[in-house]
Amino acid sequence: MRTRIAALTVTLLAALVLTTIPASAAGLDGMGEAIFGNSFNFSKANIEKAPVKAIGVGKLTVQLQRTKLKDVQKAFGGTIRREGDGTGRADWLCYGAEGANVWFISNALGGYEFVMMVAAEAASKPSKSCDAAPAGLTAPNFGIPGLGASTAELKATFGAASGSKIAYRSDRPGGYSDIAQYIGYLIKGGKVAGIGIGETSVQTAH
Repeated sequence: MRTRIAALTVTLLAALVLTTIPASAAGLDGMGEAIFGNSFNFSKANIEKAPVKAIGVGKLTVQLQRTKLKDVQKAFGGTIRREGDGTGRADWLCYGAEGANVWFISNALGGYEFVMMVAAEAASKPSKSCDAAPAGLTAPNFGIPGLGASTAELKATFGAASGSKIAYRSDRPGGYSDIAQYIGYLIKGGKVAGIGIGETSVQTAH
């Protein structure tokens, strides 16, 4: 019974992640803020399978819900930032480099410890709110169209792509709750200017 109650609590908390905008974590900006604050419409699944298995960042392989912020910090340095309370709290690392700013974010579902979201945004200069990227840190390779990709590439990969903010979501079984993987794209001039990917638990459909 306690297990079911715990699972329901996690599912309800995850629903807040997918459908509401957290009130805090004001220190997040750019694509990090967009994916954490849920400025995309992730209300229902629109692709069949989770397309992202792992995320390559230089020498480090990041897996959502498994890799810790401290693992990223060990690989690239930087300061783990924390802002907000409750569902609005975020813990994150941010690196600013020539060409792109990159965020690794944890939330309540990740125990403020595990990476639940990764985001990247094209930038002409490093963000002042991020740590300077060390040598070896590159824009993440998500295994799907990334920064600079065209909407035609998104259509070829996902089957549909329109508008300046494009959202994809896939759900897979995960016990008492399903696991939703969500992907948000920011489009400027027909090209991907920002990408954010995250995972969370949702009400099971089976």
